[in-house]
Amino acid sequence: MEDRSESEELYQAQTENRYLKETIGALREELERTRIEHEADIQKALAAANDEIAQFKSAVGALRDELEKERIAGEENLQKALAASNDENAQLRAAVVTLRDELERNQITCEEGIQKLEKAARDEVTQLQSTVSMLREQLEAYEKNQG
Repeated sequence: MEDRSESEELYQAQTENRYLKETIGALREELERTRIEHEADIQKALAAANDEIAQFKSAVGALRDELEKERIAGEENLQKALAASNDENAQLRAAVVTLRDELERNQITCEEGIQKLEKAARDEVTQLQSTVSMLREQLEAYEKNQG
């Protein structure tokens, strides 16, 4: 009867070890997936920012062309167009600064999230290693007492 109980305990320990190994593997896969998603999010954000910068450059170029036409039409119209252009450029610069700040905040948030996930994974691995070590010691003590 004791042998059966001990066999069941050994089987349970082995089953738990397999489960822990599967959990570790799943956590590693999840961490990698999260890292890949984070990188993809960063790439998307950078692509969007680059597209927006290209649009801003295009808009600035169009404004410069318009300003040149206004200069030809007359000095007074030029001054009005320059004032409007300066205002719009300031707004565009403010928008660029705002978007950069938001991108940095998002990147920091993503990095913090990854760090939290990595810490949680490390903590869990440490706990699992401790559990495995404890179970190993118990098994060795059991085998020693049986031997």
